[in-house]
Amino acid sequence: MSLSHMQTNRQLLQLIKLRNGFIALQLLVVLVAELWFEYSLPYTTLKIIVGVELAINIALFYYYKGNRNAHPIEFLLQVSLDILFLTLLLYFSNGATNPFVSLLLLPVAIAAVTLPKPWLLFVTFMALAAYSTLLFTLDHQQMHMIDMQQHFVGMWLTFVLSALVVVLIVASLARAMRQQERLVSQLREEQLRQEQLVALGTSAAQFAHQMATPLATANLLTEELELQHNNLFLAQLKEQIGLCSKRLQDFRVMSEELKQNSRRQIPLSQLFFHLQQDIQLNFADVQVCYQFDNSEAFAVYTDSTLFPALLNLVQNAVQASKQNNNHKIEMSSKIEQQQLVITIRDFGKGLSEEALLELGSTIVQSDQGFGMGVLLSHATLERLGAQFRLYNHSEEGAVVEVVMNLVELS
Repeated sequence: MSLSHMQTNRQLLQLIKLRNGFIALQLLVVLVAELWFEYSLPYTTLKIIVGVELAINIALFYYYKGNRNAHPIEFLLQVSLDILFLTLLLYFSNGATNPFVSLLLLPVAIAAVTLPKPWLLFVTFMALAAYSTLLFTLDHQQMHMIDMQQHFVGMWLTFVLSALVVVLIVASLARAMRQQERLVSQLREEQLRQEQLVALGTSAAQFAHQMATPLATANLLTEELELQHNNLFLAQLKEQIGLCSKRLQDFRVMSEELKQNSRRQIPLSQLFFHLQQDIQLNFADVQVCYQFDNSEAFAVYTDSTLFPALLNLVQNAVQASKQNNNHKIEMSSKIEQQQLVITIRDFGKGLSEEALLELGSTIVQSDQGFGMGVLLSHATLERLGAQFRLYNHSEEGAVVEVVMNLVELS
């Protein structure tokens, strides 16, 4: 269930609970009118209407209590239900002459806070139509009295003006508050993500500094051992240590480029060539199906952080496929409207809806770890002006799309 649907579900439950109190007040008013004031009204009909409304509301409470995947349009149905039952109660209790007729504004006010503008206008039209129906179905004898006719029409006009005030002012204020809440929420999430990235960056720099000396010592020791024992395993160990040293050197170069905000044009052919080389070196046991659009006329304007960001995504795809007993991934690219779209597909088990919402925006628990690689890649690509998309494939596995702007080679 998405976060927006969960919030809608909670709001619907709150509305249903409030309606329970409103139904209790309706029943109390009917009983007071019958037993205290002894008005001449069809009390049996009124009690049946209140009973049906209560039964429906109880059913709705248990319906939404199960954390349903509620859609915002269900708010429209709930508010329409309120207008329907309130209109029926008013119709059987003297219609537009009933002093409680102004309660038809209550569903309009609720709609102004919870519904988008088109649905709000629909609810307002329903409330006006309900009031107008109550007015025009009044007893002819009551309407023919000139003073009362003017009074009822005045009440109707007051209701129309009140509804317009709710629509124009309350709805605008509610919309502004929702936009402000969304902005604050986005800023809070962005701040949290930046704090996590700063912490990761600090840890990475400390780790790189601490690893330099042990690697240099290990390299000297392997050289000494290699002189004494010409062993294949020593050669492989030295190769791996050399690879680690190269990665640390690349990290230092990358850090300097970031400090200077240094970017350059990288032709697509060069980008894909280096990607294939790094993938073959790091994931030799994986079958990678390439389908690149190597246009010689275009390049991407970026820095050296692009390569590790893409490799992180490839590594996640490889791990996802392996967890599903598959050693295959697909990597392709295409050019659309001066943009490069790089697609990486794995053949794993796919991602849950919660993981799709959270991966890349924060550190979360995933099958492969804590989603740190996706978080770093997402942050890097966002800094480079690229777009990041993550979704499940219709057949099997998950798909990552990276969309970058292209420039013509100069």
